[in-house]
Amino acid sequence: MVSPLQRGTDSAAPTLRDLLDAPGVGLVAPAGPAQDLDRTISWAHTTELRDPSRYLRGGELVCTVGISLQSPEDCLTFADSLAKSNAAGICFGVGDGHDVVPSALLAQCRVHGLPVLVASPDVPFSRVSRFVAEYGLDVEIAVARATNALVPELLSSLRRHESTRELLDTAGRMLECSFVLTPAGAHDGGEAMASVEVPGVGTLGWIGLGERPEPGLLDLIARFVRATQGQQDVEAALTRERVGQLLSLVERRMLLPDALGQLLAWPGFTAETLICSAWPAGAGALLSMAFPEALVGDAPDLCLMLSTDLLEVVDDLSLPSGHSAPVPLIEVGSAIGQARIALDLAQRRGHRVGPGQLSSLDSLLEQLPLAQLAPFRQQLIDPLAQMDRRRGTQHVRTLRTFLAADGSLSETARQLYLHINTVRHRLGRIHELTGRDPFKHADQAAFAIGLHTARREDRT
Repeated sequence: MVSPLQRGTDSAAPTLRDLLDAPGVGLVAPAGPAQDLDRTISWAHTTELRDPSRYLRGGELVCTVGISLQSPEDCLTFADSLAKSNAAGICFGVGDGHDVVPSALLAQCRVHGLPVLVASPDVPFSRVSRFVAEYGLDVEIAVARATNALVPELLSSLRRHESTRELLDTAGRMLECSFVLTPAGAHDGGEAMASVEVPGVGTLGWIGLGERPEPGLLDLIARFVRATQGQQDVEAALTRERVGQLLSLVERRMLLPDALGQLLAWPGFTAETLICSAWPAGAGALLSMAFPEALVGDAPDLCLMLSTDLLEVVDDLSLPSGHSAPVPLIEVGSAIGQARIALDLAQRRGHRVGPGQLSSLDSLLEQLPLAQLAPFRQQLIDPLAQMDRRRGTQHVRTLRTFLAADGSLSETARQLYLHINTVRHRLGRIHELTGRDPFKHADQAAFAIGLHTARREDRT
């Protein structure tokens, strides 16, 4: 099966060939002429209707055991309806309604050029559906892993003021491939098998030594190439450094926010409110290109940015970031503190964190050292987990579900498929084991802290 990082741009959907060749799925092609197995599958749809066309939108792999296909006429109607709906093909399960695929169905499918795959009795359709559903996730997971590993290294390259060639060598080592940068206007030798334009710089190309990167990764590397070129502008780098120093002074209350307008020529200071965001150190050149209207400052331990509006392309940068609520200029110092805390959370979680997420209990607990939270886990969760391991009970799961259901016994019973009295009995047992009552609000908060601590320690 093709590696996720080797698939093309339109590869989020599998083909029939991918499904047929996938180890562990277990489908086979029937004997006979070759079929068009390069059709892409949008979804796996299970049906026993004679004419399921009104439920199809095109591109589905239709799974059936043929209960309604008892005559040649039934088979003709079924195949015609799938061809009319532009289905990708048929997955026919043998062993229930039919021992083999009906010959009339095979013949009519060949007339329409509709591929047929066969599932033996030990191949459940759920396995096929799961393969189709998770196929696109393979690409996303592979790109996310590569991005998470690549971005810190490229940021470090920016902080060390390395050349474009050194940055591309770093990216090549991380992705086990090689990159070339053809300057704008230069003759392209045609060696690159995948490329992307870098505005004002040239063309970034992958020359095929190793696995072909996904387009999103090429775009990410192209942004860093532009940032490397921009970082060679000494005056701009010195300006960002000065902005970072002044914003750090404001955060430490060693400079009044009003003085920023006198020391820095940025039109945004006249706005009613400002938004502060914090980014990993070294991201200044990248942010200056992505947000030319913002004020960007390079501090020693992070990058700070002031803007007058919500940032629409933050997630496209693949960088963790923390953002404050809109504040007037006089409160910029506290906004920088908010953004710094949000960035710390974002770096632990791996995504953007805004002001709304700072007001949750989980965000508050994320900011506290584990040593302060450990007693909640030790006294309230460990006794339950030990009992569960020793006797095969589910006290921890019951408690977690009960808290997530806002203390509703009926909802907890419904989610766990238990009688309500069983849930009540388990919660009473939790009270006995811990000395805390799950029905009391204060004790519910303590249990929530204990569960959060256990999850955080597991994650660490």
